[in-house]
Amino acid sequence: MAARLKRSMARAAAARQSDPAIAALSGPLELARRRGASSALFLIDLNNFHVLNNGLGRAFGDAVLGVVAKRLEVTVQNLGHAQGCGADRFLVFVSETGSVPAVAPMAARLISAVRMPIHIEGDDGPPVVVSASIGSALDDGSSPDELVRRADIALHVAKAKGLHNHVSFEPAMRVGAEAQARLERELREALDTELLFLVYLPSVDIATGKVTGAEALLRWRHPERGIVLARDFVPLLEQSGTIIDIGSWVLQEACMQAAAWQRREMGVEIHVNLSARQIRADVLLGDLRDALETSHLDPSLLVLEVAESTIVEDTAAVTERLGEFKALGVQIALDNFGAAYATLSQLRQLPLDSVKLDRSLIADLGKQDTGTAMVRTLVTIAHGLGLQSVAEGVEDEEQLKELRDAGCSGAFGYLFSQPVDADAMDKLFEEADPAVQALSRHRIDSSAEGAVDPS
Repeated sequence: MAARLKRSMARAAAARQSDPAIAALSGPLELARRRGASSALFLIDLNNFHVLNNGLGRAFGDAVLGVVAKRLEVTVQNLGHAQGCGADRFLVFVSETGSVPAVAPMAARLISAVRMPIHIEGDDGPPVVVSASIGSALDDGSSPDELVRRADIALHVAKAKGLHNHVSFEPAMRVGAEAQARLERELREALDTELLFLVYLPSVDIATGKVTGAEALLRWRHPERGIVLARDFVPLLEQSGTIIDIGSWVLQEACMQAAAWQRREMGVEIHVNLSARQIRADVLLGDLRDALETSHLDPSLLVLEVAESTIVEDTAAVTERLGEFKALGVQIALDNFGAAYATLSQLRQLPLDSVKLDRSLIADLGKQDTGTAMVRTLVTIAHGLGLQSVAEGVEDEEQLKELRDAGCSGAFGYLFSQPVDADAMDKLFEEADPAVQALSRHRIDSSAEGAVDPS
């Protein structure tokens, strides 16, 4: 798996390096400068194009790329030219004599041109629709390589904001880009030296106080920074697409660990978070099957957690994908429930087993009436839909009391334990005492863990 992850990271890094096609910019760029024209460079990335390639085949994908290339050429005719730059990227160069190029309107036109339905001659299927993210940079006399580098930095900012976005380069972006490049290099080294690992945050049955499961959390043992939390590097994995491979590794490791607990007849549920990009990836279903088959884990003991925001963005597509997972016998939990406010109609469509109340809601319990009322309402809604309710971020006895009064089923939080390693979890499950007592004897020192946020 480490070799696979390393190759994925290398591909992502290579995609951002200068392409031979950049050399073709030198002529038009120099000509525009001699004419005194103002110029702009657009770097266009087709969003999730690998999904189309995997699903419909490379030949079909190549035909789609050909159509997109022609559309871009037509869009910028008389103003510049477009050309391919990598597997699913394009460079568009535009110049306008005596004025600053209207960058934002041009980017909007390019995005619209890409999004028009595409029908491939000879194919009987429905038209396909692809979308694009764009980064742009104004010509200031820099080399073609430097202009592309700036457009690439802007593109990463655009993709971080979500699909179908355009961002123009600003100098302040470079600092963040350099930090990201350094972080990515260190991540590749972490993959080589196996410094990525899992810790587990126990879950507790509120009524009995017993440990009922654990959430698998990714950590990075950095040689200088100590333990790095997932929130500090997962966004980079998301942007590069490496989250798909690392997510597969996390799924495999978590299932293997849960299977070890299953062999000892503990019946412990293991919770694994899925990112939006993972869910959209076609390979996830196969990875899930492999993890269950290899580990021999009872599928009902695996709980896949999906953020509410992911559901709200594209309910129909996510519902279909979750249905495929559910067919394997796993459980589905809606994470961050109450943060993005999914509608009842959306909740009824989803093949859910439980909801996980967002920690921001739990923080207000016992402090203000509105916070308590909100939690009670959400618990009632969940139970009315036949779903279990679980709270995250429980930190004090008052919050636990309010959750118990509201009828909430389970809880995660530092009132019980910080994330612990598998050996510490083993000891917890062997204890006959109630969870709060047992967990208090097995807390990890915060300095050893590196932080207290479980995300």
